[in-house]
Amino acid sequence: MSRGILNNQSMKIKSLLLIMIAFITLSSCSMRLVDFTVISSKNVNLNIDRAQGVKTEGKKSYFLGIGWNIKDAMDLALEKAGPEYDLLIDGVVRYGSYPFVSTITVEGTAVSSRKMVASLGEEGFQEWLKGEKVLTEENAVVISE
Repeated sequence: MSRGILNNQSMKIKSLLLIMIAFITLSSCSMRLVDFTVISSKNVNLNIDRAQGVKTEGKKSYFLGIGWNIKDAMDLALEKAGPEYDLLIDGVVRYGSYPFVSTITVEGTAVSSRKMVASLGEEGFQEWLKGEKVLTEENAVVISE
């Protein structure tokens, strides 16, 4: 009789464990990875003097990967470059997963849009924007759904 009770309890525990594993495996969530102004995975010639830029890297770690996003690491990279830098070009984003810890690393060349405006002049900078087909509030088209 006691063997039957033990087998019954063992089956209940195994079933409960199987349900928990299935729930964890099949559950999902979504999160925002990054907010961006300009982003491309293609080699685009922006005609930016990279010599004025600073190589930089930002790295952010998250316990159990909770709350990870690219923006934090990107902000750290720009802050590390200095307060005058606000653009990151030629960037690479790396994700690392280790036991209990996830990391996001952003590397790139930080450049200053203010320095670009100063070197090109306001009119030259506006011409650069037009030539590179950069969207601004004036030329953006809103498509309603």
